[in-house]
Amino acid sequence: MQAVEILDIKNFMQLLFQTNILDLYEFVSAELATDISYSLSGHIHKEFYNEEEIDTIGLADYDYLPWHLAKEKLFLLIKGKKTPLQLKIVLKAGKSQTQDFLSKTNSSLNSNDIDGIYLNIIFQENKLNVICGISYKIFTMDKQLESEFSNYIITLFKSNDITCK
Repeated sequence: MQAVEILDIKNFMQLLFQTNILDLYEFVSAELATDISYSLSGHIHKEFYNEEEIDTIGLADYDYLPWHLAKEKLFLLIKGKKTPLQLKIVLKAGKSQTQDFLSKTNSSLNSNDIDGIYLNIIFQENKLNVICGISYKIFTMDKQLESEFSNYIITLFKSNDITCK
């Protein structure tokens, strides 16, 4: 796991909520503290949708709501004149995204070895950190994949004019 401190919070939040740069990720959960606290699960209640909606929206292969469908709902909770006291968002790379990332690296691991590739976005005490992490299904001492994922995220942020360290 590697923590990346985001120095340009405003631009990062704009990137997160108003662009499609992270739309391929799945929304796992969020915790938000404003005047009250919210705890949100991104787990899809497929019984809420009929089969046609599941096919049209493309939810059949997802356990969690895609970020592009969740971000507007969460944004409605945080927008306003006051900054939230705390915000934590957990995003998970989708199955195809995980496979693509593995194929671009020289890792000896395959998608069956990985439970998930995660971004934990944590804002508290006026600081914003993104923690990059990988949950494995197997025991491994090899942290190369985590390092490559962190480097990928840092490069992604910097290429979108997000100052981080």
